[in-house]
Amino acid sequence: MIAIIAENHPTLVYAGRELCKYLDKMLGFPCGILVTAERPEDLPVIELKVDPALAPVTDPELDDAISIRVTEGVGFIAGTNPRAVLLGVYRFLRALGCRFIRPKTEGEIIPRLCIGQLNVSLDESASFRHRGVVIEGADSVENVLDFIEWLPKAGYNAFFTQFMDLSCFFKRWYSHEENPYLAEEPYNDQLSREYEAQIWREIARRSLHHHAMGHGWTTEPLGIEGRGWDEVTLDISPENRELLAMVNGKRELFEGVAAGTNLCYSNPKAREAICDYAVKYLKEHPGVKYLHLWLADSIHSFCECENCRKKVPADWYLILLNEFDQRLTAEGIDTKVVYLLYLDLLFPPKTERLHNKDRFVLMFAPISRPFSQSLADFKAADDLEEYLLNETPIPRTIEKNLACLKAWQGYMGEGYDSFDFDYYLGRAHYGDPGYCAISKIIAKDIDNLPALGLNGILSCQELRAFYPTGLPNYLMGMKLWNSSLTYDEIADEYFSAAYGSLGTDVRSLMEEVSGSFDIDFWFRGRPAMQPGLAEKMKKALPLAVRAGELARNAVPENSCEDISISHLALYEQYLTHYANALIRCAEGEPAEGKAEWEHFCRFLWQTESALQPYMDAYRVQAIARNFFFGPKMF
Repeated sequence: MIAIIAENHPTLVYAGRELCKYLDKMLGFPCGILVTAERPEDLPVIELKVDPALAPVTDPELDDAISIRVTEGVGFIAGTNPRAVLLGVYRFLRALGCRFIRPKTEGEIIPRLCIGQLNVSLDESASFRHRGVVIEGADSVENVLDFIEWLPKAGYNAFFTQFMDLSCFFKRWYSHEENPYLAEEPYNDQLSREYEAQIWREIARRSLHHHAMGHGWTTEPLGIEGRGWDEVTLDISPENRELLAMVNGKRELFEGVAAGTNLCYSNPKAREAICDYAVKYLKEHPGVKYLHLWLADSIHSFCECENCRKKVPADWYLILLNEFDQRLTAEGIDTKVVYLLYLDLLFPPKTERLHNKDRFVLMFAPISRPFSQSLADFKAADDLEEYLLNETPIPRTIEKNLACLKAWQGYMGEGYDSFDFDYYLGRAHYGDPGYCAISKIIAKDIDNLPALGLNGILSCQELRAFYPTGLPNYLMGMKLWNSSLTYDEIADEYFSAAYGSLGTDVRSLMEEVSGSFDIDFWFRGRPAMQPGLAEKMKKALPLAVRAGELARNAVPENSCEDISISHLALYEQYLTHYANALIRCAEGEPAEGKAEWEHFCRFLWQTESALQPYMDAYRVQAIARNFFFGPKMF
């Protein structure tokens, strides 16, 4: 029996229970007992403790560092804060050979050990402060809860609940609007509130940095829900219409979408409405560590009235942020406020500055960047064109996106916390059905973050992005924790854990699959005739057959390998249908490509129950409809 000593703090108690649970699994019998009071004298002890001074971090509350000294089941696991202690518990388990390659218990590898083998000595500080994931896609409450449980096991420390509530993401799943093979499930506002309460509790239980809101601030204060991207028709009162941005001479919902609508920011009433609403939100949600105060999610939608034309959008944005900071200070609220460099707001201010550096965090969101290239592959462009209201094109190259970041950083000066808000697994990843190319881009980007002055990544993505493998998610967590790890080291570890003796063969297969496709053919433009790419993608068809052969001959040794092999068995059809659709498009036959895509969709519908926690069938269809086979946002 081993006593796990922890203070009576919710996260430390949870960490203690997790350590007991996994020690029991590793040793093969109940051996861990959690003690929060007096230290027992007759049992070996592992103490879980908080020590803010154990590493020279900038801020022990925000930055995670750990120290582990355990010999034959005796010692301590320490962290700079309670969350870091939990991260330290999982790091201890990984050092002993445990692997957590995807959510749920079937994503775990737990070795059998004896107490004498419980030996770990290490000191580590996270390479970056910001290591988190943002909810997207279509999700059940179980999907979200399972993902939150997995996050710290993979080294992440943050979760972002977008919008005023999560109904947008729940409705997509429970309605099964994209799958005619599944019947709609019960879902209503009361269930949504219950689900969200569970999610908030689980974020708090782990002391994860809770990021919240983002889109919606521009219309929610006016009583107009902005909790998704659906077009709506509403009667707007004259008082509220006066506060909406004037675009093309009209004050109305921009393209009918509330979340895409800006306000008239030169109007003090509009700014005051946002500040009032945001202060109220924080008073009702004290667990939020980082509040994202974003403007509209649309391009060229800023107000063109005479007064708003006197400043560029970024200047009006900073005026709003300063006023919000003053309100928070007066209310005694210390929540961090995240401001975003995104779309038109990528172009820097000219006259205004933020007054309180400690309050604000800069978020670089290069949504229009290509994903077949890394941020490390280019330098910022030498010149940045003058911003013309609602006219200047949004930067589409990495050089121009980096030029915008550099211009903001040069204008604002040093001293701001910052991070990259990126979209690797939000839409671009579907262009890489092997998931190795996108993983390499993630790895290179992370290596380059310090040079860009960015302290981590929040990944805006589908939570169900573990098919065909979970390598991109796993790699991002591991490398944000320890940036010295290489792509090869993490990939070897992942495939070995996921596929056992077949790990090398499956990795080789997925590398070849990734090499047969072009992420940006899927992501950046309309399907166009590219015969060379079509021939390249045809190489994926025999690879699909090979995947089926590997699966049929596999002998899984545990539940983790069993799930991985079952995924590989379905991959033969998945890759065949997918490749045929894109090949026809690249051959200049988009109608035939779309017909092939419909075969692919039917396959997704029929297998969704088997792949549900790992593959977001709703999202891949929506992205294809809006980006690949339809009009593009950028």
